[in-house]
Amino acid sequence: MQTSNNGQTTPHLILIVDDSPTQAKLLEQLLSSEGYRVAIARNGSDALKQIEELHPDLVISDILMPEMDGFELCRRVRGIEGVKDTPIVLLTHLNDPSDVLHSLEAGANYFVSKPYSNKLLLNRIRAILQGDRACRVGDKEGEVAISYHGKNYRVQADSAHTIELLLATYELAAEKNQELLGAKASLSNLNRELEQRVKERTAALTQETAERLQAMEELRKKDEVLMQQSRQAAMGEMIGNIAHQWRQPLNAVGLLVQDLTLSYEYGNFSKEYLDSSTNKIMQMVRHMSQTIDDFRNFFTPDKEKTSFDPCVVVEKTLSLIEGSLNDKRIRFEVVCGKAPHITGHPNEFSQVLLNILSNAMDAFGERKPTQAKLLVQIGSEDGRVVVTIADNAGGIPEHVMGRIFEPYFTTKEQGKGTGIGLYMAKNIVEKSMNGSLTARNIDGGAEFRIEV
Repeated sequence: MQTSNNGQTTPHLILIVDDSPTQAKLLEQLLSSEGYRVAIARNGSDALKQIEELHPDLVISDILMPEMDGFELCRRVRGIEGVKDTPIVLLTHLNDPSDVLHSLEAGANYFVSKPYSNKLLLNRIRAILQGDRACRVGDKEGEVAISYHGKNYRVQADSAHTIELLLATYELAAEKNQELLGAKASLSNLNRELEQRVKERTAALTQETAERLQAMEELRKKDEVLMQQSRQAAMGEMIGNIAHQWRQPLNAVGLLVQDLTLSYEYGNFSKEYLDSSTNKIMQMVRHMSQTIDDFRNFFTPDKEKTSFDPCVVVEKTLSLIEGSLNDKRIRFEVVCGKAPHITGHPNEFSQVLLNILSNAMDAFGERKPTQAKLLVQIGSEDGRVVVTIADNAGGIPEHVMGRIFEPYFTTKEQGKGTGIGLYMAKNIVEKSMNGSLTARNIDGGAEFRIEV
Protein backbone atom coordinates (compact mmCIF):
# COMPACT_ATOMS: atom_id res chain seq x y z
CA MET A 1 0.00 0.00 0.00
CA GLN A 2 1.05 3.59 -0.63
CA THR A 3 0.04 6.63 1.41
CA SER A 4 -1.38 9.48 -0.68
CA ASN A 5 -1.23 13.21 0.08
CA ASN A 6 -4.58 13.08 1.86
CA GLY A 7 -3.38 10.32 4.13
CA GLN A 8 -5.32 7.52 2.46
CA THR A 9 -3.64 4.32 1.39
CA THR A 10 -3.67 3.30 -2.26
CA PRO A 11 -2.89 -0.23 -3.47
CA HIS A 12 0.37 -0.62 -5.38
CA LEU A 13 0.10 -0.48 -9.16
CA ILE A 14 1.74 -3.35 -11.07
CA LEU A 15 2.18 -3.31 -14.85
CA ILE A 16 2.04 -6.71 -16.60
CA VAL A 17 3.81 -6.90 -19.98
CA ASP A 18 2.95 -10.07 -21.93
CA ASP A 19 1.91 -10.68 -25.54
CA SER A 20 -0.16 -13.70 -24.45
CA PRO A 21 -3.66 -12.55 -23.43
CA THR A 22 -4.23 -15.80 -21.54
CA GLN A 23 -1.03 -15.56 -19.47
CA ALA A 24 -1.62 -11.86 -18.81
CA LYS A 25 -5.19 -12.53 -17.65
CA LEU A 26 -4.13 -15.31 -15.27
CA LEU A 27 -1.47 -13.10 -13.70
CA GLU A 28 -3.93 -10.20 -13.48
CA GLN A 29 -6.43 -12.37 -11.59
CA LEU A 30 -3.70 -13.53 -9.18
CA LEU A 31 -2.51 -9.99 -8.41
CA SER A 32 -6.03 -8.55 -8.19
CA SER A 33 -6.97 -11.22 -5.67
CA GLU A 34 -4.06 -9.98 -3.50
CA GLY A 35 -5.36 -6.40 -3.59
CA TYR A 36 -2.97 -4.92 -6.17
CA ARG A 37 -4.01 -2.56 -8.94
CA VAL A 38 -3.10 -3.99 -12.33
CA ALA A 39 -2.41 -2.55 -15.79
CA ILE A 40 -1.61 -4.63 -18.87
CA ALA A 41 0.61 -3.93 -21.90
CA ARG A 42 0.70 -6.28 -24.90
CA ASN A 43 4.26 -5.41 -26.00
CA GLY A 44 7.34 -3.43 -25.03
CA SER A 45 6.40 -0.28 -26.92
CA ASP A 46 3.01 -0.12 -25.22
CA ALA A 47 4.69 -0.83 -21.88
CA LEU A 48 7.10 2.16 -22.25
CA LYS A 49 4.17 4.52 -22.82
CA GLN A 50 2.27 3.21 -19.79
CA ILE A 51 5.37 3.33 -17.56
CA GLU A 52 5.91 7.01 -18.41
CA GLU A 53 2.23 7.84 -17.96
CA LEU A 54 1.27 5.67 -14.95
CA HIS A 55 4.56 5.40 -13.03
CA PRO A 56 3.80 1.85 -11.81
CA ASP A 57 5.34 0.60 -8.59
CA LEU A 58 6.52 -2.61 -10.28
CA VAL A 59 6.79 -4.04 -13.82
CA ILE A 60 6.50 -7.77 -14.48
CA SER A 61 7.52 -8.54 -18.07
CA ASP A 62 7.89 -11.60 -20.23
CA ILE A 63 11.25 -11.83 -22.01
CA LEU A 64 10.14 -13.16 -25.42
CA MET A 65 7.82 -10.65 -27.11
CA PRO A 66 7.44 -9.18 -30.61
CA GLU A 67 8.69 -5.66 -31.44
CA MET A 68 10.68 -5.31 -28.19
CA ASP A 69 11.76 -8.10 -25.83
CA GLY A 70 11.97 -7.85 -22.04
CA PHE A 71 15.72 -7.12 -22.02
CA GLU A 72 15.36 -4.13 -24.35
CA LEU A 73 12.43 -2.87 -22.30
CA CYS A 74 14.66 -2.87 -19.20
CA ARG A 75 17.39 -0.95 -21.02
CA ARG A 76 14.93 1.67 -22.26
CA VAL A 77 13.36 2.15 -18.82
CA ARG A 78 16.79 2.55 -17.16
CA GLY A 79 17.49 5.41 -19.55
CA ILE A 80 14.34 7.43 -18.83
CA GLU A 81 14.51 9.97 -16.01
CA GLY A 82 11.71 9.75 -13.50
CA VAL A 83 11.07 6.02 -14.03
CA LYS A 84 14.56 4.58 -14.36
CA ASP A 85 14.44 3.20 -10.79
CA THR A 86 11.16 1.31 -11.40
CA PRO A 87 11.62 -2.30 -10.19
CA ILE A 88 11.42 -4.79 -13.06
CA VAL A 89 10.92 -8.55 -12.75
CA LEU A 90 11.56 -10.65 -15.88
CA LEU A 91 9.82 -13.95 -16.50
CA THR A 92 12.06 -16.63 -18.03
CA HIS A 93 11.58 -20.26 -19.07
CA LEU A 94 14.77 -21.22 -17.20
CA ASN A 95 16.32 -22.75 -20.32
CA ASP A 96 19.39 -20.60 -21.04
CA PRO A 97 21.91 -19.45 -18.37
CA SER A 98 22.67 -16.43 -20.57
CA ASP A 99 19.29 -15.09 -19.42
CA VAL A 100 20.97 -14.28 -16.11
CA LEU A 101 23.67 -12.20 -17.78
CA HIS A 102 21.18 -10.48 -20.07
CA SER A 103 19.00 -9.67 -17.06
CA LEU A 104 21.94 -8.18 -15.11
CA GLU A 105 23.17 -6.36 -18.21
CA ALA A 106 19.73 -4.88 -18.91
CA GLY A 107 19.26 -3.79 -15.31
CA ALA A 108 16.45 -6.11 -14.21
CA ASN A 109 15.91 -6.40 -10.47
CA TYR A 110 14.83 -10.04 -10.38
CA PHE A 111 13.78 -12.84 -12.66
CA VAL A 112 11.24 -15.60 -12.00
CA SER A 113 11.14 -18.91 -13.88
CA LYS A 114 8.07 -20.01 -15.86
CA PRO A 115 5.87 -21.77 -15.03
CA TYR A 116 6.16 -19.87 -11.79
CA SER A 117 4.90 -20.69 -8.33
CA ASN A 118 2.21 -18.23 -7.27
CA LYS A 119 3.54 -18.25 -3.72
CA LEU A 120 7.12 -17.56 -4.79
CA LEU A 121 6.09 -14.78 -7.17
CA LEU A 122 3.92 -13.06 -4.56
CA ASN A 123 6.69 -13.26 -1.95
CA ARG A 124 9.13 -11.73 -4.45
CA ILE A 125 6.67 -8.92 -5.25
CA ARG A 126 6.05 -8.13 -1.57
CA ALA A 127 9.80 -8.06 -0.86
CA ILE A 128 10.42 -5.66 -3.75
CA LEU A 129 7.56 -3.31 -2.88
CA GLN A 130 8.50 -3.26 0.81
CA GLY A 131 12.14 -2.57 -0.01
CA ASP A 132 13.38 -5.77 1.60
CA ARG A 133 16.60 -7.06 0.10
CA ALA A 134 18.23 -10.35 0.91
CA CYS A 135 21.74 -8.96 0.30
CA ARG A 136 23.33 -5.73 1.67
CA VAL A 137 26.82 -4.34 1.91
CA GLY A 138 28.54 -5.69 5.01
CA ASP A 139 30.59 -3.92 7.67
CA LYS A 140 33.92 -4.87 6.07
CA GLU A 141 35.27 -4.07 2.63
CA GLY A 142 34.04 -6.65 0.09
CA GLU A 143 31.65 -8.22 2.58
CA VAL A 144 28.02 -8.99 1.77
CA ALA A 145 25.44 -9.40 4.52
CA ILE A 146 22.71 -11.88 3.60
CA SER A 147 19.44 -12.61 5.41
CA TYR A 148 17.85 -15.83 4.17
CA HIS A 149 15.02 -17.83 5.76
CA GLY A 150 15.49 -16.10 9.10
CA LYS A 151 19.27 -16.62 9.29
CA ASN A 152 22.06 -14.08 8.75
CA TYR A 153 25.18 -14.80 6.74
CA ARG A 154 28.32 -12.73 5.97
CA VAL A 155 30.11 -13.65 2.78
CA GLN A 156 33.50 -12.43 1.59
CA ALA A 157 33.38 -12.72 -2.22
CA ASP A 158 34.09 -10.44 -5.16
CA SER A 159 31.44 -9.78 -7.82
CA ALA A 160 33.07 -12.08 -10.40
CA HIS A 161 33.03 -15.00 -7.96
CA THR A 162 29.42 -14.22 -7.03
CA ILE A 163 28.28 -14.14 -10.68
CA GLU A 164 30.15 -17.38 -11.46
CA LEU A 165 28.39 -19.04 -8.56
CA LEU A 166 25.07 -17.62 -9.75
CA LEU A 167 25.64 -18.92 -13.30
CA ALA A 168 26.67 -22.35 -12.06
CA THR A 169 23.54 -22.53 -9.92
CA TYR A 170 21.40 -21.38 -12.83
CA GLU A 171 23.00 -23.92 -15.20
CA LEU A 172 22.20 -26.70 -12.77
CA ALA A 173 18.64 -25.43 -12.38
CA ALA A 174 18.25 -25.15 -16.17
CA GLU A 175 19.53 -28.71 -16.63
CA LYS A 176 17.10 -30.01 -14.02
CA ASN A 177 14.35 -28.01 -15.65
CA GLN A 178 15.07 -29.65 -19.03
CA GLU A 179 14.98 -33.06 -17.34
CA LEU A 180 11.63 -32.18 -15.79
CA LEU A 181 10.29 -30.95 -19.13
CA GLY A 182 11.42 -34.19 -20.78
CA ALA A 183 9.82 -36.23 -18.03
CA LYS A 184 6.66 -34.15 -18.36
CA ALA A 185 6.57 -34.76 -22.13
CA SER A 186 7.08 -38.50 -21.61
CA LEU A 187 4.37 -38.53 -18.98
CA SER A 188 2.07 -36.63 -21.32
CA ASN A 189 2.69 -39.19 -24.08
CA LEU A 190 2.05 -42.03 -21.66
CA ASN A 191 -1.18 -40.36 -20.55
CA ARG A 192 -2.31 -40.02 -24.16
CA GLU A 193 -1.48 -43.66 -24.85
CA LEU A 194 -3.32 -44.68 -21.68
CA GLU A 195 -6.32 -42.57 -22.66
CA GLN A 196 -6.32 -44.18 -26.10
CA ARG A 197 -6.14 -47.65 -24.60
CA VAL A 198 -8.93 -46.78 -22.19
CA LYS A 199 -11.03 -45.51 -25.09
CA GLU A 200 -10.35 -48.66 -27.10
CA ARG A 201 -11.12 -50.89 -24.14
CA THR A 202 -14.21 -48.85 -23.32
CA ALA A 203 -15.36 -49.15 -26.92
CA ALA A 204 -14.80 -52.92 -26.80
CA LEU A 205 -16.71 -53.21 -23.52
CA THR A 206 -19.47 -51.02 -24.90
CA GLN A 207 -19.78 -53.24 -27.94
CA GLU A 208 -19.82 -56.39 -25.81
CA THR A 209 -22.46 -54.86 -23.56
CA ALA A 210 -24.55 -53.89 -26.57
CA GLU A 211 -24.35 -57.41 -27.97
CA ARG A 212 -25.45 -58.89 -24.65
CA LEU A 213 -28.32 -56.45 -24.37
CA GLN A 214 -29.43 -57.46 -27.86
CA ALA A 215 -29.95 -60.97 -26.51
CA MET A 216 -32.90 -59.68 -24.49
CA GLU A 217 -36.34 -60.65 -25.63
CA GLU A 218 -37.29 -57.12 -26.67
CA LEU A 219 -34.37 -56.92 -29.05
CA ARG A 220 -35.13 -60.42 -30.27
CA LYS A 221 -38.54 -59.17 -31.38
CA LYS A 222 -36.95 -56.24 -33.17
CA ASP A 223 -34.58 -58.63 -34.91
CA GLU A 224 -37.56 -60.63 -36.13
CA VAL A 225 -39.01 -57.44 -37.61
CA LEU A 226 -35.71 -56.73 -39.33
CA MET A 227 -35.70 -60.30 -40.61
CA GLN A 228 -39.04 -59.72 -42.29
CA GLN A 229 -37.78 -56.42 -43.72
CA SER A 230 -34.72 -58.18 -45.08
CA ARG A 231 -36.84 -60.87 -46.68
CA GLN A 232 -39.19 -58.33 -48.18
CA ALA A 233 -36.22 -56.41 -49.57
CA ALA A 234 -35.05 -59.64 -51.23
CA MET A 235 -38.44 -60.42 -52.78
CA GLY A 236 -37.76 -58.28 -55.86
CA GLU A 237 -34.57 -60.20 -56.54
CA MET A 238 -36.36 -63.48 -55.85
CA ILE A 239 -38.93 -62.67 -58.50
CA GLY A 240 -36.06 -62.27 -60.94
CA ASN A 241 -34.68 -65.61 -59.80
CA ILE A 242 -38.06 -67.26 -60.37
CA ALA A 243 -38.04 -65.86 -63.90
CA HIS A 244 -34.61 -67.35 -64.49
CA GLN A 245 -35.71 -70.69 -63.06
CA TRP A 246 -38.79 -70.76 -65.27
CA ARG A 247 -37.27 -69.47 -68.50
CA GLN A 248 -35.66 -72.72 -69.59
CA PRO A 249 -38.58 -75.09 -68.85
CA LEU A 250 -41.05 -72.61 -70.40
CA ASN A 251 -38.97 -72.53 -73.58
CA ALA A 252 -38.88 -76.32 -73.60
CA VAL A 253 -42.67 -76.54 -73.08
CA GLY A 254 -43.16 -74.07 -75.94
CA LEU A 255 -40.98 -76.13 -78.27
CA LEU A 256 -42.82 -79.36 -77.38
CA VAL A 257 -46.21 -77.74 -78.03
CA GLN A 258 -45.01 -76.42 -81.39
CA ASP A 259 -43.58 -79.85 -82.22
CA LEU A 260 -46.94 -81.49 -81.47
CA THR A 261 -48.63 -79.15 -83.93
CA LEU A 262 -46.01 -79.79 -86.61
CA SER A 263 -46.24 -83.56 -86.08
CA TYR A 264 -49.98 -83.41 -86.54
CA GLU A 265 -49.69 -81.32 -89.73
CA TYR A 266 -47.08 -83.64 -91.27
CA GLY A 267 -48.92 -86.83 -90.29
CA ASN A 268 -46.31 -87.99 -87.79
CA PHE A 269 -48.66 -87.68 -84.87
CA SER A 270 -49.16 -90.87 -82.81
CA LYS A 271 -50.41 -91.98 -79.41
CA GLU A 272 -46.90 -92.90 -78.31
CA TYR A 273 -45.50 -89.52 -79.35
CA LEU A 274 -48.38 -87.71 -77.62
CA ASP A 275 -47.78 -89.65 -74.38
CA SER A 276 -44.05 -89.01 -74.51
CA SER A 277 -44.49 -85.29 -75.11
CA THR A 278 -47.19 -85.05 -72.42
CA ASN A 279 -44.89 -86.71 -69.87
CA LYS A 280 -42.08 -84.30 -70.70
CA ILE A 281 -44.39 -81.31 -70.42
CA MET A 282 -45.83 -82.51 -67.08
CA GLN A 283 -42.31 -83.11 -65.75
CA MET A 284 -41.37 -79.53 -66.55
CA VAL A 285 -44.63 -78.22 -65.06
CA ARG A 286 -43.91 -80.16 -61.85
CA HIS A 287 -40.40 -78.67 -61.82
CA MET A 288 -41.86 -75.15 -62.08
CA SER A 289 -44.45 -75.96 -59.42
CA GLN A 290 -41.65 -77.20 -57.14
CA THR A 291 -39.81 -73.93 -57.76
CA ILE A 292 -42.86 -72.00 -56.56
CA ASP A 293 -43.03 -74.18 -53.44
CA ASP A 294 -39.32 -73.65 -52.79
CA PHE A 295 -39.63 -69.86 -52.96
CA ARG A 296 -42.84 -69.85 -50.94
CA ASN A 297 -41.25 -71.98 -48.23
CA PHE A 298 -38.25 -69.67 -48.20
CA PHE A 299 -40.45 -66.72 -47.24
CA THR A 300 -42.38 -68.72 -44.62
CA PRO A 301 -40.79 -68.34 -41.14
CA ASP A 302 -39.91 -71.58 -39.36
CA LYS A 303 -41.99 -71.96 -36.20
CA GLU A 304 -39.90 -74.61 -34.48
CA LYS A 305 -36.29 -75.66 -34.53
CA THR A 306 -35.51 -78.84 -36.45
CA SER A 307 -32.44 -80.92 -37.22
CA PHE A 308 -31.29 -80.38 -40.82
CA ASP A 309 -28.40 -81.26 -43.09
CA PRO A 310 -26.36 -78.10 -43.92
CA CYS A 311 -25.36 -79.54 -47.30
CA VAL A 312 -29.01 -79.92 -48.31
CA VAL A 313 -29.82 -76.34 -47.28
CA VAL A 314 -26.78 -74.98 -49.13
CA GLU A 315 -27.71 -76.82 -52.32
CA LYS A 316 -31.36 -75.75 -52.01
CA THR A 317 -30.34 -72.10 -51.53
CA LEU A 318 -28.06 -72.20 -54.55
CA SER A 319 -30.85 -73.71 -56.60
CA LEU A 320 -32.97 -70.65 -55.85
CA ILE A 321 -30.43 -68.32 -57.43
CA GLU A 322 -28.89 -70.71 -59.95
CA GLY A 323 -30.58 -68.88 -62.81
CA SER A 324 -29.17 -65.52 -61.70
CA LEU A 325 -25.71 -67.01 -61.28
CA ASN A 326 -25.78 -68.50 -64.75
CA ASP A 327 -27.17 -65.32 -66.24
CA LYS A 328 -24.28 -63.32 -64.73
CA ARG A 329 -21.80 -66.00 -65.81
CA ILE A 330 -20.73 -66.76 -62.27
CA ARG A 331 -19.34 -70.27 -61.87
CA PHE A 332 -20.02 -71.85 -58.52
CA GLU A 333 -18.74 -74.96 -56.84
CA VAL A 334 -20.01 -76.73 -53.75
CA VAL A 335 -17.67 -78.95 -51.75
CA CYS A 336 -19.67 -80.84 -49.16
CA GLY A 337 -17.58 -82.75 -46.65
CA LYS A 338 -18.61 -84.69 -43.60
CA ALA A 339 -20.60 -82.39 -41.36
CA PRO A 340 -23.05 -83.04 -38.48
CA HIS A 341 -26.65 -81.92 -38.64
CA ILE A 342 -27.61 -78.51 -37.31
CA THR A 343 -30.47 -77.89 -34.90
CA GLY A 344 -32.23 -74.66 -35.78
CA HIS A 345 -34.38 -72.97 -38.37
CA PRO A 346 -33.35 -74.12 -41.89
CA ASN A 347 -35.07 -71.19 -43.59
CA GLU A 348 -33.19 -68.72 -41.40
CA PHE A 349 -29.92 -70.48 -42.24
CA SER A 350 -30.90 -70.29 -45.90
CA GLN A 351 -31.53 -66.55 -45.44
CA VAL A 352 -27.98 -66.15 -44.09
CA LEU A 353 -26.52 -67.95 -47.10
CA LEU A 354 -28.66 -65.99 -49.52
CA ASN A 355 -27.63 -62.62 -48.03
CA ILE A 356 -23.94 -63.48 -48.34
CA LEU A 357 -24.34 -64.88 -51.87
CA SER A 358 -26.36 -61.82 -52.95
CA ASN A 359 -23.60 -59.51 -51.71
CA ALA A 360 -21.07 -61.57 -53.65
CA MET A 361 -23.13 -61.25 -56.83
CA ASP A 362 -23.35 -57.47 -56.32
CA ALA A 363 -19.56 -57.35 -55.88
CA PHE A 364 -19.10 -59.30 -59.11
CA GLY A 365 -21.39 -56.81 -60.84
CA GLU A 366 -19.28 -53.87 -59.62
CA ARG A 367 -15.79 -55.30 -60.11
CA LYS A 368 -16.51 -57.50 -63.19
CA PRO A 369 -13.65 -60.04 -62.89
CA THR A 370 -12.80 -62.02 -66.01
CA GLN A 371 -13.73 -65.39 -64.47
CA ALA A 372 -16.22 -64.88 -61.64
CA LYS A 373 -16.26 -67.84 -59.26
CA LEU A 374 -17.95 -68.78 -55.99
CA LEU A 375 -16.69 -71.60 -53.80
CA VAL A 376 -18.90 -72.95 -50.99
CA GLN A 377 -17.32 -75.49 -48.64
CA ILE A 378 -19.10 -77.40 -45.87
CA GLY A 379 -17.16 -79.32 -43.25
CA SER A 380 -16.58 -79.59 -39.53
CA GLU A 381 -13.97 -78.55 -36.96
CA ASP A 382 -14.00 -79.67 -33.32
CA GLY A 383 -17.55 -80.97 -33.68
CA ARG A 384 -18.88 -77.71 -35.13
CA VAL A 385 -20.23 -77.19 -38.64
CA VAL A 386 -18.10 -74.81 -40.69
CA VAL A 387 -19.42 -73.25 -43.90
CA THR A 388 -17.17 -70.91 -45.92
CA ILE A 389 -18.27 -68.84 -48.90
CA ALA A 390 -15.38 -67.41 -50.91
CA ASP A 391 -15.38 -65.25 -54.04
CA ASN A 392 -12.79 -63.65 -56.31
CA ALA A 393 -14.49 -60.24 -56.55
CA GLY A 394 -11.55 -58.24 -55.16
CA GLY A 395 -12.29 -58.27 -51.42
CA ILE A 396 -13.75 -55.81 -48.93
CA PRO A 397 -12.04 -52.40 -48.51
CA GLU A 398 -10.13 -52.29 -45.23
CA HIS A 399 -11.72 -49.01 -44.11
CA VAL A 400 -15.22 -50.59 -44.14
CA MET A 401 -14.32 -54.11 -43.01
CA GLY A 402 -15.13 -53.30 -39.38
CA ARG A 403 -18.58 -51.91 -40.22
CA ILE A 404 -20.07 -54.45 -42.65
CA PHE A 405 -22.17 -56.08 -39.92
CA GLU A 406 -23.59 -52.78 -38.60
CA PRO A 407 -27.34 -52.23 -39.14
CA TYR A 408 -28.22 -50.01 -42.10
CA PHE A 409 -24.59 -49.71 -43.19
CA THR A 410 -24.13 -50.17 -46.93
CA THR A 411 -21.64 -49.14 -49.61
CA LYS A 412 -24.12 -49.69 -52.41
CA GLU A 413 -25.86 -46.94 -54.34
CA GLN A 414 -29.09 -45.58 -52.91
CA GLY A 415 -31.95 -47.92 -53.68
CA LYS A 416 -29.69 -50.93 -54.26
CA GLY A 417 -29.18 -52.03 -50.67
CA THR A 418 -30.91 -51.79 -47.29
CA GLY A 419 -27.84 -52.31 -45.09
CA ILE A 420 -29.56 -54.92 -42.93
CA GLY A 421 -28.70 -58.12 -44.83
CA LEU A 422 -25.35 -58.89 -43.18
CA TYR A 423 -26.55 -57.46 -39.86
CA MET A 424 -29.46 -59.93 -39.84
CA ALA A 425 -27.19 -62.75 -41.03
CA LYS A 426 -24.86 -62.17 -38.08
CA ASN A 427 -27.78 -61.95 -35.64
CA ILE A 428 -29.28 -65.20 -36.92
CA VAL A 429 -26.00 -67.10 -36.68
CA GLU A 430 -24.88 -65.70 -33.33
CA LYS A 431 -28.17 -65.18 -31.50
CA SER A 432 -30.46 -67.88 -32.88
CA MET A 433 -27.84 -70.55 -33.63
CA ASN A 434 -25.19 -69.76 -30.97
CA GLY A 435 -22.54 -69.65 -33.67
CA SER A 436 -20.30 -67.05 -35.25
CA LEU A 437 -20.15 -65.22 -38.58
CA THR A 438 -16.91 -63.52 -39.60
CA ALA A 439 -15.40 -62.09 -42.76
CA ARG A 440 -11.88 -61.63 -44.03
CA ASN A 441 -10.07 -60.82 -47.24
CA ILE A 442 -8.26 -63.63 -49.02
CA ASP A 443 -6.19 -63.67 -52.17
CA GLY A 444 -8.31 -62.04 -54.84
CA GLY A 445 -11.56 -61.79 -52.88
CA ALA A 446 -13.48 -62.12 -49.63
CA GLU A 447 -14.39 -65.11 -47.48
CA PHE A 448 -17.31 -65.37 -45.05
CA ARG A 449 -17.03 -68.08 -42.40
CA ILE A 450 -20.02 -69.52 -40.53
CA GLU A 451 -19.39 -71.70 -37.48
CA VAL A 452 -22.34 -73.40 -35.78
